[in-house]
Amino acid sequence: MKLFIFILFLGVAGISQAQKAKIKIDGDVVLVNGEPSFILESPLLSSSYKVYNMQNELLVVFNQINSFRQIKTSTGAQTTQHFSYLAVTFSNEEQSRCETSTYAVKKLMAMMIVKNGLVENGQLNNENVLRFCEKKGFYFSQRR
Repeated sequence: MKLFIFILFLGVAGISQAQKAKIKIDGDVVLVNGEPSFILESPLLSSSYKVYNMQNELLVVFNQINSFRQIKTSTGAQTTQHFSYLAVTFSNEEQSRCETSTYAVKKLMAMMIVKNGLVENGQLNNENVLRFCEKKGFYFSQRR
């Protein structure tokens, strides 16, 4: 048990150190180290998001998809399981697409965008977008 708590502490400390940029959200504007970086807009009571640069040009759409799948239990019975994910469409040259998990809190979504370097200097970083899409793939829609 002590080993588990120690490993957990090291993981949290590592995550804290890895997150060097200070991220703050002022309404829909995401500030990175005090500078406006991009606009993260989400409708009320929704986990879908749209990302715009500061000139109001659409960069990314994170559209929430709700789905169901049949799960066979150990007793042989089947049950229906609900799950949600985000279908991601980037406005880059390739119109890159992929899927990722949902983020219930806007700040976590902003942190994910900054951590992956998706938006830099008000534009999509195409290399990081392609790397992100390659890493994420279409895990959720393939598991239905």
